[in-house]
Amino acid sequence: MLSRATSSLLKRSLSTTAKKNCDIVIVGAGINGMNIAYQLIRRDPSLSIELHEQAPSLGYGSSGYSTGFLRALYSFDETMELALDGISAYKNWAEYTQLKHPQAEFTHTGALWMLGKSKEENVEMAKRLEQFGVGSEVMDAAAVEQRWKVLKTDPMPTYDENTGEEVPFEGGEFSAVYEDGCGHMDSNACLNDMKTVLDNHSIPVHFNSKVAKFDKTADGSKVTGIVLESGETISAGTVINCAGPWFEKLNAPANITCTTEMLPTRIQVGHKHVEGDFLDLPFVADSWGNSGVYFMPRKQNKQLVFGSIAHRFESEIVDPDNYNTSLDPEVKQDYLNCLFHRMPTLPRSGEIHGFSHMYTVNQDDVHPVLGPSNSAENLYLCHGESGHGFKLAPAVGSLMAQSILGNRVKDDTFETNVPLEFMLPDREPLTVKVKTHFA
Repeated sequence: MLSRATSSLLKRSLSTTAKKNCDIVIVGAGINGMNIAYQLIRRDPSLSIELHEQAPSLGYGSSGYSTGFLRALYSFDETMELALDGISAYKNWAEYTQLKHPQAEFTHTGALWMLGKSKEENVEMAKRLEQFGVGSEVMDAAAVEQRWKVLKTDPMPTYDENTGEEVPFEGGEFSAVYEDGCGHMDSNACLNDMKTVLDNHSIPVHFNSKVAKFDKTADGSKVTGIVLESGETISAGTVINCAGPWFEKLNAPANITCTTEMLPTRIQVGHKHVEGDFLDLPFVADSWGNSGVYFMPRKQNKQLVFGSIAHRFESEIVDPDNYNTSLDPEVKQDYLNCLFHRMPTLPRSGEIHGFSHMYTVNQDDVHPVLGPSNSAENLYLCHGESGHGFKLAPAVGSLMAQSILGNRVKDDTFETNVPLEFMLPDREPLTVKVKTHFA
């Protein structure tokens, strides 16, 4: 914890004169905004923190529409560490939140990565997972089909657009990695739990409270608070932009820039009622052949949830205040073609339900931007999660709180050790081979 003297100095540096003052204002009450608030108050309970959310209640943004899937496999060791720190909090949710009876709980599924990689590449992937203490298994086609009877491992075919004939597959032999420890949480239950956590710490979340702009000094060099759409000004020594797909509506007018470009991207998800062996499947990421979908069971409500891992499904940039929230018929059919190929006995009957929402996708390296803005003092950024936002949120809260207050919670299980520099707003873009949210 900060010493009383340090805390007093911090508060004096944070405070200014305006209609209303607080130490830290967070724009957006999604899973990241609330975790940051929680991690801040754990370090200094005397801080005055408040969150302003434009929606009428929780769950209207990307967090509420997240499938809540949790996994360790990432391209970078730092992201794997962040993910595992996040998973640790979710698997120990009652301990992390200090709630006796939380709504959310972890459901284990495991994950089958059918990414079109060779056996040699998958062996290296398994070795990486082992270095992080994650159990895994490299599996051939026979092993997969024996363990999960409803799965078939033939590559999804590609057809010539002009002739309609099937193009010969040149992807080699099938190989996959099964990652143990993966699973999911109900994202809305987690949001409700975090709201209870903030209530317990007397941190207000103001709904229907849209932030119109940052309040800045005359020369524009320093953010001094926020101005609500109602006209009210709230002074704060630190402002954190956690507005998700709406972040640029605040950043752009204030000339806040980053070295990577983040854009609201439409993501489409479907779900279908299933029974029996389909409920015992792991999370499956399928890019074996011309596929590009994920699917995973939800035993609690007997659903198979499915969505995209291919760029063709993740390229529509939208206005977050005006976009189609339905599942496009042609995308639904593309999804179903992939699913029925991978699971030939999947029932054709029954309705397909679906929706569209948004990820804020970092177009340069599909990784979040976290930390102090290089465009204005006192402003911190947390956006561009690119589909990682829910799974990383507890660790992101720790990372951001460390950056803002400069301290760690002593002997704490839920701190992350990832370097603060890894995802800074002014970083050089990370080099990734494939720019999807599974990078």
